[in-house]
Amino acid sequence: MKYLIFILFIFSLASVQAQNCHMLKDGKYRVEYDSVFKNYPKYSFEIKGNVYYKFENEIKRDFKIIKISDCSFSLENDEIIDESKLTDLQKMLLQQKPYFEIYKVEENEYYFICRIDLHVQCYSGKFIYGNL
Repeated sequence: MKYLIFILFIFSLASVQAQNCHMLKDGKYRVEYDSVFKNYPKYSFEIKGNVYYKFENEIKRDFKIIKISDCSFSLENDEIIDESKLTDLQKMLLQQKPYFEIYKVEENEYYFICRIDLHVQCYSGKFIYGNL
């Protein structure tokens, strides 16, 4: 039994080290979607500490960053959304807690998948770090 636990520990340690990811550092980013999601609205954001400031259509919204792991995070904010004009499907999706999973980092590009859960994704692309 001890050997089995040791082997499982080694495999889990190796899989974590094999991932090329880390959390986003403070600074400005723009989002570039994968081609499948090219019609999604473009936006940029800035990270300062554990706050994520989203800039979309000249509107600034702030979110608290909730770290899930070394490679994933979710966003929370206290904004109240008027659900009176939403469809039942939109209301259901609004109740979900999407999160971002960073699966690869190359220089100033962070490749991500926005997920609802392990099987359902919102969209994917990359966060590009730098002056915007």
